[in-house]
Amino acid sequence: MADSAFREPRATEIPFAVRPPETVAARLRDRGWWRDRSIVHDLLNAAVDRPDAPAFVAHRAEENRTDTLTYSELARHTERFTQALATLGVRRGDRVAFQLPAWWEAAALTLACAWTGAVAVPLLPTLRSRELERMLQMTGAAVCVVPDTWGGHDYAAALERVAGRLPALRHRVVYGDKIPDGALDFATYFLRTTYRKPLPDIPSGRDLDAVTLVMFTSGTTGERKAVLHTENTLYAGTAAAAGVLERGWDDGEVFCSPHPISGLAGLLYCLWGPILARGAGVCTDSWDPGRQLDVMAASGTTQIFAAPPFAAQLAEAQRKTPRSLPALRFLMCGGGPVLPKLVSDVTAAFAAPVRTCWGMTELGMGIRTREDDPEDWAAHSDGRPLPGLETSLREVPGADGLRRLWVRGPSVCVAVWAPGVDGGAAAPTWDRDDGWMDTGDLVRDDGAGGIRFAGRADRRVGGPYMIPVADVENEILHHPGVAEAVLIGYADEDGQEHACAVLAPADDHAPGLDEIRGFLTERGMTQWYLPERVLEVPELPKNENGKILVDKLRLLLS
Repeated sequence: MADSAFREPRATEIPFAVRPPETVAARLRDRGWWRDRSIVHDLLNAAVDRPDAPAFVAHRAEENRTDTLTYSELARHTERFTQALATLGVRRGDRVAFQLPAWWEAAALTLACAWTGAVAVPLLPTLRSRELERMLQMTGAAVCVVPDTWGGHDYAAALERVAGRLPALRHRVVYGDKIPDGALDFATYFLRTTYRKPLPDIPSGRDLDAVTLVMFTSGTTGERKAVLHTENTLYAGTAAAAGVLERGWDDGEVFCSPHPISGLAGLLYCLWGPILARGAGVCTDSWDPGRQLDVMAASGTTQIFAAPPFAAQLAEAQRKTPRSLPALRFLMCGGGPVLPKLVSDVTAAFAAPVRTCWGMTELGMGIRTREDDPEDWAAHSDGRPLPGLETSLREVPGADGLRRLWVRGPSVCVAVWAPGVDGGAAAPTWDRDDGWMDTGDLVRDDGAGGIRFAGRADRRVGGPYMIPVADVENEILHHPGVAEAVLIGYADEDGQEHACAVLAPADDHAPGLDEIRGFLTERGMTQWYLPERVLEVPELPKNENGKILVDKLRLLLS
């Protein structure tokens, strides 16, 4: 078709025209890590072979309703959404933003963008108007889809307020009963209209190396960055080309996660992975551990991915009110240090093993423990690299055995873009350092070909020698009076960086400094690891992915 080729990009479009070098693409295809077929092909084939099998299960808390779409239904809605986008003038390379909860409509819209060749820009529902405007401006989105209201927030009004300052935004689309003037009704365009026009060709071949998804990093510290993925980096990020032992799933798997599908972990775990496995993805649109367990039980979930804070709450809810989960094979945990105590708590609560993993928005899941590892290995390791991913553990002076993790491979995004960095230019992955990317994470060698995540490099504490933050936090959590703990640095009058333990109490009050230092000493902790200050907070602030917002805590120390 005439519009299958990309237009000559304007200056603001340059980041979205980034592609990997042909030599890199050819090599990764030859090795089987990349391919020439789209996720849309997988969906349509599954709809023919398994039309009545569940594909996507989404629970809506406000309505107390669970929507289950079969493969035939998901394919039919994806086809209609694709035609709706075309009717709105969306062409290949255009950016389509949507700020929707984990509803089936968001899943179908993501797939429709892939079919159209548009660049999907999923935005977390927790974002408010300031960040919404910045991200729509940054991506030059032509279309933005929002609910009218949800969770007490008026999304339609927020979008209306910023739309006048977004010259690239051609259409505001609102899902719900209250459609503002100038906005389009999602139900009319995407749900009720039967289109007769031909569908565009599904992208294939080298078109799958074009940018198809923009994901923004969660931003625990500093500026949010835009991460640019292709269909092939997403495919590799699910480890679909690896064996069952390495990737941890087989045909018919039922995946579940509390993470939103507007983030990469939720997207790969609850949409891409299930389609590739011809299984089902299970989501809830708001976090409640008891509700999550109920949905898992009803859907026959076989595995769940949850960041450590979510996993801890799930284990506690299961202990209080056990659910029958006979299909559950394991709980996958990553996105932060997975402490041995958490592993033992989760294993005891679910009578199922814990698998650990390491990943990031820039590459999906890259490292995980395998199905043939010892049952307690998650307490010691975050696993080995998945086939295709190369790692380099580089020495950090004065860091007591810690290494900085660099990666290279088929799942790594094609570019990272932060307008305030490097003059606003995108940083293509394969154009520098021979494809190696600095993850910014500190790890230890687990002694068996894998790694143990130790924390972010920007969370290092101490000097000239670095304190192993994760180790200290793990020991503090053994104190019965501590529910949550994080170690952060602060500058004292001597100009040196010192350690402060920020504690959320298990009961009425957290232990004081002397008690914590004495407790750690009794457990054999090195003296210069001990915190020199304690700060008590009701609970640790976290973002939508369960990551601790360290910058907010640092403000309390200033």
